[in-house]
Amino acid sequence: VLADECLLDAAQLGAVLDRPVRAENAAVRRADGTRSTSCYAGAADGPQEPLAAINVYRVRAGTPAEVVGAAGGRALPGLGEAATLLETAAGPTLQVASPRFLVTLLVQGRSPPDDAWRTAARAALARLPP
Repeated sequence: VLADECLLDAAQLGAVLDRPVRAENAAVRRADGTRSTSCYAGAADGPQEPLAAINVYRVRAGTPAEVVGAAGGRALPGLGEAATLLETAAGPTLQVASPRFLVTLLVQGRSPPDDAWRTAARAALARLPP
């Protein structure tokens, strides 16, 4: 949805992951000509496998807050329009809603403390366009 979905820089993502990382925005162009972007965090050194991912979405129906509320999970009150933590097969995922966007932050291999999630959510929301 955004040209650059790295709403958190490497230091901010590293704080969530509790290790040094690099952050890269990646774009994928599909055969039908559509394009999507994601931000990936990987180890600062070592294998190039992703440790976290940030994605930004526009919702097709309702509001981002309604989508977050319908997702279930454990609510994190006081963040954006709504926020929840979901346990997914890929790892714990934060969903946070602004008035216009739904932001997801997926973390693999660990479950950060709530303070880390809250700090990341506030920083990501602050970088969204109005």
